[in-house]
Amino acid sequence: MREFWKVLRGRTNMDRQRRAGYFFIAPALLYFLLIYFYPLFQSFQISFYKWSPTRSRYVGLQMYRKVWHDPIFWLTVKNTFMLVLLSVPAIVVLALLVSILLQSIRATKFRNLLTTCYFLPLVTSLVAAGLIWEWIYNPTYGLLNHLLGYLGLPAQQWLSSMTQVLPSLAVINIWVRLGFAVLIFSAALQSIPQDFYDAAAIDGAGPIASFWYLTLPLLNPQIVLVSIIELIFGFKVFDQVFVTTQGNPANASKVIILYLYENAFKWYKLGEASVMAIFLFLFLLCISVLQWRFFRKTVTFG
Repeated sequence: MREFWKVLRGRTNMDRQRRAGYFFIAPALLYFLLIYFYPLFQSFQISFYKWSPTRSRYVGLQMYRKVWHDPIFWLTVKNTFMLVLLSVPAIVVLALLVSILLQSIRATKFRNLLTTCYFLPLVTSLVAAGLIWEWIYNPTYGLLNHLLGYLGLPAQQWLSSMTQVLPSLAVINIWVRLGFAVLIFSAALQSIPQDFYDAAAIDGAGPIASFWYLTLPLLNPQIVLVSIIELIFGFKVFDQVFVTTQGNPANASKVIILYLYENAFKWYKLGEASVMAIFLFLFLLCISVLQWRFFRKTVTFG
């Protein structure tokens, strides 16, 4: 903050340029504050009230205690963690492998076409993606069970099974988010100088050694970035679950955001929903702080 006021009062050309930059981002910053921080403040305020459509009553920390001792809330936390653990590592590993395979393709146009194909699910509506995969998973006429039938294997209840529903939802999440990670890793791979690989080859390093001791360390910032972003998106997943399972069977796929949505807009328990939103915000804030700590040091070439 002291540096900010120093720039505003500065008289050098550099200070004037930085001051102009602050003014240019001011509208976006104001929009961000209004859209995100004002609802957050409202949620914090509502979390101290037992709210109903007719009247509200101040109850202090009662809503926090109620949510903290709610077994369904902790079930949704466990489901969300499981969904994140099933999808995020797979996204990072698969995106890294796909990016390396894409970079090995010499034909630029073909490589760009494949990159675009991987990126398309990301720009697809999450509701549309959920509907597509609901059809693929359909136990009667779904594509997956038809393929299993051709192989002589029994049909599966992908979204109706207590044990299969979370892995099935994780596949949807991987399909939707893979393109973003591929784009990040592809850009990072293209920025690594070819001289590094030539020097490694002269030293006798093979493809595996070059990847393990050269490519992977240089991609560390991007791996951390993708992991944290996907972690945040994983904890915010809603659309796919709402469209495909709505938390069924028997709450086996109910995630935090879906439970928050039900409390707020189905049962009109805005106090409990606000507490859940605050808990989730604090957790994601901790993740953001970890991201900042990881990215204080950057990798440079040279």
